Amino acid sequence: MTAARPLDSFDRRILAELQVQGDLGPAELSERVNLSPSQCSRRLQRLKAEGYIARTVALLSHEHLNLGVSAYVLITLRSHDPERIEAFQKLVRSSPEILECASTTGEADFVLRVCTRDLDSYNSFLTGKLLRSAEIATARTNIVLHQYKDTTELPLDFLP
Repeated sequence: MTAARPLDSFDRRILAELQVQGDLGPAELSERVNLSPSQCSRRLQRLKAEGYIARTVALLSHEHLNLGVSAYVLITLRSHDPERIEAFQKLVRSSPEILECASTTGEADFVLRVCTRDLDSYNSFLTGKLLRSAEIATARTNIVLHQYKDTTELPLDFLP
């Protein structure tokens, strides 16, 4: 990764547009940010090389994939021994139901974001996988009733 430099207004507009629609090519970007396609192409390559664009992905529909339950699970480990933490991380990496895992301060050691088909499949995941793990002392679930905001767009206000 190349050393990052301050971004100009065109770079910022390119990043903003890509966060809304990541599959835009240089021609579409040029129309949206008022630069030539070749300039957009060079800037895209540079933004990727400098690490501003980590990767481009497709965001799939929960509904079409039959994923009706989302939950946040607060996890407390039995111990903070490196072996226990590594075993827990292995469990997280091997569980496709777990979309995110963050180490946190406060009451819990970790917060998981989990998606499953329905409450029965969530219960099977919880009791059959999470709670059977010797590393986990407690797991407190918060089921999402309604998602008021769901975005992958990062704020660009803090760029140098």
